[in-house]
Amino acid sequence: MAAMNKDHLVLTVREVAKLLRIHRPKVYELIKEGAIEGFKLGADWRIKRESVEKLIGPIPADFWNQDNEIKISSNGSTSNTVSV
Repeated sequence: MAAMNKDHLVLTVREVAKLLRIHRPKVYELIKEGAIEGFKLGADWRIKRESVEKLIGPIPADFWNQDNEIKISSNGSTSNTVSV
């Protein structure tokens, strides 16, 4: 899969934590408080990009050029390379 870009409408908890420079538990708190809008997708949370942008403004383009990508191996398994 190609590297994530600014067209992504939803972010993972790890991506939001990295972007806001906070720990992941704080992201869950922000969702619970209603500061950012998130929804569950199976067992995982996804956060609407526009919700984060309302909080901090537009997401810098260089954020998408970092290691924020999901790699799919030849056997179909995924490994998220986002580091927080």
